[in-house]
Amino acid sequence: MKILADQNMPLVDAFFAPLGEIERFDGRALTPEMVKDADVLLTRSVTQVNAALLAQNTSLKFVGTATIGVDHIDQNYLAERQVPFASAPGCNAVAVAEYVLSAVFALAQEQHFSVFDKTIAIVGVGNIGQCLADKLAAIGVKTLLVDPPRQARVMPVTGTAWRRR
Repeated sequence: MKILADQNMPLVDAFFAPLGEIERFDGRALTPEMVKDADVLLTRSVTQVNAALLAQNTSLKFVGTATIGVDHIDQNYLAERQVPFASAPGCNAVAVAEYVLSAVFALAQEQHFSVFDKTIAIVGVGNIGQCLADKLAAIGVKTLLVDPPRQARVMPVTGTAWRRR
């Protein structure tokens, strides 16, 4: 199996080598000719995956992106070709939430205040915001979750505070 992977994706060799031959590419310079014989295409957001890129390929079995965003992937085209697709929403949520926690506690130590006496507002309650909220709740820190677009989908009422813990 021929696996094409963006040169900036870490650990591809470690995870995918048992499945086939891995060829790395510059995501900004990928051409239809380079993709012609690929069975798997692993990209990042700089590569537009669409009919033009895949025009010469008849063997593609899977497309994956190491990003949360998918605006660079023509998912309708992949569905028409019956090529499975996956993205990586939330893949860094734990790392980012833990970084924010460490930064908050470092600031509290530097400024001589207790985090437990404060309410922390989290603006944006997607994968990362929710993970951070869960971690703060687990240690007893009060939070105010603010996400107007999500609030409109979940509880269509007036106001901006989505939920207070």
